[in-house]
Amino acid sequence: MHTVALLLSRTVLVALGFIEICMLLRAILSFFVDQEGVLFTFCIAVTEPVILPFRVLLSRFEALDRLPLDIPFLVTYIALAILGGVLPVIT
Repeated sequence: MHTVALLLSRTVLVALGFIEICMLLRAILSFFVDQEGVLFTFCIAVTEPVILPFRVLLSRFEALDRLPLDIPFLVTYIALAILGGVLPVIT
């Protein structure tokens, strides 16, 4: 049973790492490349389903709409980093 939990934990950590890398790549590419590119579109397809719940939740705060930063994006990245850090402790 411990082996299954360890395997599941490692799989989730790899998936979280992949999503975090795609989020960083998306942020960097948004400054430098055309947003119709294949790589940028792939990054959006991978990351937007993860960011969307935070967008919906944080859209209720009108003050965040006036900020020049994509706050749901940042909150999602921080939440993934925390989850990735806590997950090995759980198993």
